[in-house]
This record gives sequence, structure tokens and C-alpha cells, in this order.
Amino acid sequence: MIKRPLCVVSILLLSIQAILTGGVHLSPEREPSGLEKHIAGKARVVLEGTVCRREEKTEYEALYLKNSQVNLNNQVFHESKILVYLETKNQTRIGNRIKISGQAGVLQDARNPGNFDQRFYYGKEGIHVLVWADEIQIRDTKVNVISERLAEIRGHWKDLLIEYMGEYYGSIMSAILLGDKGNLDSDVKDLYQKSGIGHILAISGLHMSFLGNGIYKLLRKMRLSFTIAGTAGICFLLAYTLMTGCGVSSIRAFIMFWIRIGADITGRDYDMPTSLALSAAVIATWQPLYLFDAGFLLSFGALAGIIVVAPCMEFCFIRDKKGERYLKGFCSGLAVNTALLPIMLYFFFEFPPYSILLNLFVIPLTSALMGGGIIGSVAVLVSSHAGRLFFLGCKCILYLYDKACQVSLGPPGSRIVTGQPSKIMVFVYYAVLVLFCAIIGRCREHQEYEKEGIFVLSDSRQRKVIGGMIPAVLVLALILSCQLTYGVRGKLKVTMLDVGQGDGLYIKGPEGTNFFVDGGSSDVSSVEKYRIEPFLKSQGVAALDYVFISHGDIDHMCGIEELLENQGMGIHVKNLVLPPEEVQDDALKDLAVKADRYQTRVVTMKKGEVLKEREMKFTCIAPSTKYQGETGNAASMVLELQYKEFDMLFTGDLEGAGEKLLEESGDLREYDVLKAAHHGSKNSGSEEFLKQTVPKITWISSGQNNRYGHPHEETLKKLEAIGSRIYSTQESGAVNLTTDGKRIRVSPHIAEAD
Repeated sequence: MIKRPLCVVSILLLSIQAILTGGVHLSPEREPSGLEKHIAGKARVVLEGTVCRREEKTEYEALYLKNSQVNLNNQVFHESKILVYLETKNQTRIGNRIKISGQAGVLQDARNPGNFDQRFYYGKEGIHVLVWADEIQIRDTKVNVISERLAEIRGHWKDLLIEYMGEYYGSIMSAILLGDKGNLDSDVKDLYQKSGIGHILAISGLHMSFLGNGIYKLLRKMRLSFTIAGTAGICFLLAYTLMTGCGVSSIRAFIMFWIRIGADITGRDYDMPTSLALSAAVIATWQPLYLFDAGFLLSFGALAGIIVVAPCMEFCFIRDKKGERYLKGFCSGLAVNTALLPIMLYFFFEFPPYSILLNLFVIPLTSALMGGGIIGSVAVLVSSHAGRLFFLGCKCILYLYDKACQVSLGPPGSRIVTGQPSKIMVFVYYAVLVLFCAIIGRCREHQEYEKEGIFVLSDSRQRKVIGGMIPAVLVLALILSCQLTYGVRGKLKVTMLDVGQGDGLYIKGPEGTNFFVDGGSSDVSSVEKYRIEPFLKSQGVAALDYVFISHGDIDHMCGIEELLENQGMGIHVKNLVLPPEEVQDDALKDLAVKADRYQTRVVTMKKGEVLKEREMKFTCIAPSTKYQGETGNAASMVLELQYKEFDMLFTGDLEGAGEKLLEESGDLREYDVLKAAHHGSKNSGSEEFLKQTVPKITWISSGQNNRYGHPHEETLKKLEAIGSRIYSTQESGAVNLTTDGKRIRVSPHIAEAD
């Protein structure tokens, strides 16, 4: 490394930038923009801006505006970038100056652990506000000719792929070649990601290297000079990068290609480690927040694995020339997975072990797939039959990908859910990995002995033991440390998730049993996919032992229905617990049928029945057998949770006659925590009910700016009157509780100061 001064300087700059930026990014109080401070929830705005990018989605069009002026309540704010959504396509072109009126909203932090951080994702691009437009006017028809032409080429190319390959395969090919995922089937995306080949759906360094090097080598074979061939390759790759949206992987590959061409032109040796470090330093200087972005870390981590870790693996495993080619491919795959494992677990909480073998099959075919797609796209302009032949080959490869992914997810252990490792775990992992590479690097220089004489490496078997065991032990240590972190015994953990306007509560018993009470939302679409499943995986939960449904309203069960449908690639539900059959409505009966279809055991729980886990137990205290009313809120199943001296009450949407019967039953007593019924509605939680329960803490689950006005002011006043401390998902996002049965610790996911 001393021989690479530019590489050392780049790494030093990256380290300094990470430390400086990390303090700001990791702070819970990130400084909002001027416009963010003045928007409470949603607000009506009028703005002007210049279109710098546009994307066509299935149901809407997205416009990215720069140099925007926003009028909010007669105050003018200047924003460098704003994202605008339009439900209908329009005639705007890149470079147009447009005027828009619509509803503006601020971007949200992750509402639950493990959820998507919208504010950070767009914040690294300089976007702090999004607007749903209902009116648009073109104020200046000036067009950015280059950007608009590239956008048109991208659109026409996508249409061509879909026309000749069909909607399903054409959309996949469009994502691979153009980075356009607007029409990509969500099931395909999930299949690829969970089997470990999701990287081929993004414009990556592999794509850029394939195209850039292909153009460069072709021109060199035509006997063009290094300068002309290199300049042509750089210009082509720059245009391709701009056309596909300037993703961080594309920018990284472009910078590295530019450095390589520069080395060829000037007659210098190209050093890949220096090129990688320098490109990372350039991107981090341009936008420091990329240092904490999954795409940035995965892109650079994968190449670092190939450059640094793979040679160490080869030194340990390859003894002779026999089978060297295949062993090198295996070592490269193993090295990339070893280098990326902490990043994968930190951002996605699981990894597919068979992806190492799957990628040995997928990656070599990707070059053929891209080549066939590009040649077919050109050939079809000359002869539709010739183009169709190439596209047929591409469809065959994509078909093999689908089948290979399905096969890889079938065997036991195909997906290991670990939960999110701590930053300390990640740091220690990479510190040990760097030390391993340093030792093996010295051994490569001194084939017989390490300089200090600790290991004798002339024996190939000993070399295997040292080289193969250390990364394997390192990987196992990281996985086991995650399992130990999320598998602590002796404490009860309860989390009220922010699912919007709905309910969703996760309980981890002191012996490790996983429970879930309700799970649905009336204002968050695909709540299981975006709120519930990511949270559960971040906590190391691969299966729920018991899921309770209080009643059949959509905001209490739609997420559970999605869980049942997606068990093959998601969270497994072992037992579904429903109220007694006499109070079940059609929705609950349909849910029971669906659960049975997906091999989930269905049981009912009546008043007085108990579900125990040693010292912890759930007791059903409603609905009463005396209840003769209609199904719905009043018939909600009410659960009492006890663990040693700790008591908590789950009330569903209990109100009216059901609440009255419970008050008269004599089953109520004082509780440490009450999960307020019906999202804090004024129709539940009567004075008599609160007089009997006297909760020290009350949890309220309701959506931000919901149209029902939950929680109701009257309910809040009644709770304040009895001295109950209130936690609401509107203010705090998820709310976490941990208790040993005596002491209680409650921590909101979003600081109350926010």
C-alpha cells in the first residue's frame, strides 16, 4: 500500500469524510431545509422549477425539478431540487421551466426499526420535499437537447424491448439494460433479491465494464489510437450513465473506466485499488451522504472483495493449475459474499447462502444476456426476424434465472434471517477481515514463511486451514452474534409498530416465542411489505409462532393476510388465533380459509382461555359469552398479557356493548400499559373503563393526519386526568417496551423532540 500513495490519500480522505458526515447523518436531529420547517404534514403550494429529469411509472410520472421557487402561504422558499408526481402524462420536456400547484409533503424518516428511510434516500440527492401536482403550466419551452434526446432514446428502447419480449421479460430486460424498473413485476424483484441476484436488476459496474470495454476494444481492433478509442469509449459511457439515471454504481464504473483510459493514453500502468479508492473519494466529496448508502457500499464493497479478498482466497485454496479457472470463479464469489455480508445484514437483515453457487451460474450468463439484448435491439432495426432470434435467447436466459432462483429458495436454510447487526459488530468484522488479508498478503510475498515465523505455509493443507477457516469463523461469528443479540432470554419485549391508521403489535416472550397482535392499515398500501416484514426481519424474526386477530376490520388484518400469502419468501406464520366463531364476520372466516390453504394452523380463543410461555401468559377476557351484538368493533377479542409483576391490556377496537360487558365482568384490574382501543376514538375508553384499568402508560396507534381525527381530544383529556403517560405512533413512530417483569423501559423510535 506504501507503493500506492494516491490510494492511501484517498482512503484517508474517505475516513475523515465518514467521521465528519457520520456525526450529522446519525444524529436524530438532522437539520431540515427551510421549506421542511414550514410544512406541517401536507400543505398547498405553488412552485416553479426547471425539469432536469423525468421518469415514467406505471400509474404516474415523476419529474425532478431544479432551481425551484416555492410559494407557501405567501412565503417564498428556494429549493435546489424537488420531486413532483403527476397522475397523468404530460408534454413537459427536460429543460422546460414549469409552474405547478399541488399538495406538498415532507419526506419521512423510517417509522419503525428496519423500515425504509425516505428522508435519507432522497436527502442524499438534495431532495427534501415532494409534491403531488394537480395543475401544470409550461412557462418556458427551452429544452436541454442532450438530456431530452437521451430520455427519448431510453423510452423508445424500453418500448421496443416490451414489444418484442413481452411485458414480463421486456420489463426485466429494461431494468437490466436501462435501469428502468417502472413496469417491473414486484414479485420478480422480490424473487431476485431474496435469492441473491438482485444486483443484475440495477445498472452496475458489470454493465458499464461490459459496454465501455466492449466499445474501447472494438475501436482498438479497428486500429484507432488509444486517444481516439478512449475518448469515444468515455463519451459513450458518459451518455449511457446520463441516460440510465446516474446511479452511484454507474458513476463509480465511469470514473474507474476514465482512469483506466487515462492510464492507457499516458502510457502508465493501471492500478485497480488506486482507481477504486479514488473514485470513492470523488463521489464522497461530491455527496458525503453516499458513504452511508446501501448502493454505494455494495458497489464498492463487491469490487473491494474481488480486488483484495479474492487473491487471498485463491492463495489459500488453489494448489495447482488443475481446475484453476473454476476455483478462481468460486473464490471470487466467496470473496464478494464475505466482503458484503455485514452490509447485506445491516440493510436487508438476511442473506441467501446458496447465492454463492447461484451467482456462479448467473454472472457468466449476464454478459451473454446483455450482449444479446443490445445486439437484438440493433438488429431489429434492420430485420425483425434477426432481432427476435436474439431476444429469444435473452428470454431463455431469463427463464433459467427464474427457475434457478426458485430452486435455490427451496432447500432448507435457503434464507437465513439474522436481524440487523450493530455498528460495533460490523466494525470488528471488517477489522478482522483486513487483518486476515494483511497476513495472507505477507504470506503471498513470502511463500514459505511468514516474516515473524508464526506460520509455515509451504504445506497446502495448512494453507487451506488458515485461509479457509478464518473467513468461515468470521462469518459464523457475525451470524451468531446477531442471533444472541435478538435472542436474549429473560426479558419481555413489546413493540407497537407504526402501521399508519391501523394496529400492529409485536411481542417477544422471555423464552423467545414470537407473537403478533393484529396487523393492518387503512392508509398504508402493502403494509406487510413496507412496514411489518422489514421490522420483523430487522429483529431476527423468520417466523411468528402465534398471530392474534382481534376482529375483521381491514386496518387490523390486511397486513396479516399479506403475510400469509407471502410466506414462501417472507415471514412464516405458524398459528393464527381468531375470536370465537360466533363473533367472526365474513372477513375473518375468509382469512381462516386462506390460512389453512397456506398450511397455517387456525385456532380460536374464547374468554377464560390462556396461552402460556412459562411465566408469561396471554388470557382472553372478551368477548363475553353474554355478548349478543353484531360482529365488529364491539366483539373485539381482548387479551391480557402478564409477566411476573407486569400487566398489559390489548383491546382491539373494543367499544359500545362489548366494552360495557367487560366493565361489568369484574375481570378488569389496574394495568401498567393499555393499548388504547379503536386508535384513541372518543367512542371507546369510557371513564368507568379507565377508572378500573388506571393504566400508568397508554399506547395509541393511529395514522398521521388521519381523516378520523384519531386520537380524539376527549380521549386524551380522560387519559391525562388519570395521570397516564401517552405514547402515540403519530409522534413517536414505533414504541418499544422492555421489561424483566418488574422494571419497565419504554423507548420511542423517533425522539419526542422531533
